[in-house]
Amino acid sequence: MSTQAAPDASAAGRDLWSSLPSPDDAGRVAPANRAEMAANLIAELAAEARSDGRLGSKDEVRLRCSVSVGTFNEALKIAQARGVVTLRRGPGGGIFAARQTPLVRLGNQMLVMDDSEHIVADALRMRNVLDPLVIEDALMYSSAADILAMREEVKAMKQAMADGDVPAFLHGNWRFQARVASISPNSMLRTVFLGLLEILERHAVTLRAPEDRPVPGLLEERFELYQRMADAMESRDRDAAMQIMNIHNNTGIQPAASPKNSDAPVTE
Repeated sequence: MSTQAAPDASAAGRDLWSSLPSPDDAGRVAPANRAEMAANLIAELAAEARSDGRLGSKDEVRLRCSVSVGTFNEALKIAQARGVVTLRRGPGGGIFAARQTPLVRLGNQMLVMDDSEHIVADALRMRNVLDPLVIEDALMYSSAADILAMREEVKAMKQAMADGDVPAFLHGNWRFQARVASISPNSMLRTVFLGLLEILERHAVTLRAPEDRPVPGLLEERFELYQRMADAMESRDRDAAMQIMNIHNNTGIQPAASPKNSDAPVTE
């Protein structure tokens, strides 16, 4: 299916790619990051302990996390919200590893792995493997409202292209995929896939265009794929949907794998 020609790209040149926030810049929000890192350490301590095992008093665990009282209290709230630990008061009280279901343990382990230098490449590989299952479920279970929601995301991406707003276009990319994944009645598939998309959106923010291809052309190609996917979903065209999925997962815009390995390309 053809689309309208890409808008004038004077505002969407290569300087837009370099203007995107880098992982280093994002990491300068120190208090929030310290609390998140401390929460991840608490999760590791809980994972190492037996179920319902005592990790220590608040002060003992705080010292192991090497953070201030205020930061530790915020980290403890995060860890409790994740279901990682419980807090007991009185004699013999303190911080205890929570009893967790296998799915809760999986989710917490993924959160702890969030700082891995290979996180983007690993998440992409898993996303690509699970994509056919997500597409199959969307073809089978999507409603008219689901198709409309996909088209709204496509419309938003088109507006982002017209505005020369590359970050908005890319966030639309992730939202479209999340819309498709949210249709699946398979709660495990849906939860894992949406978790992978969240990891990708959080980390894959340093983008670059091939030397021989302008940014507007790349965005137009991606836009057309999403538009065609919405059409395939509406017509229940499985062959077209799978073909579009394969093109999407193997071509296009390339984010850097991580700040430590920014030259390693992976498809978004």
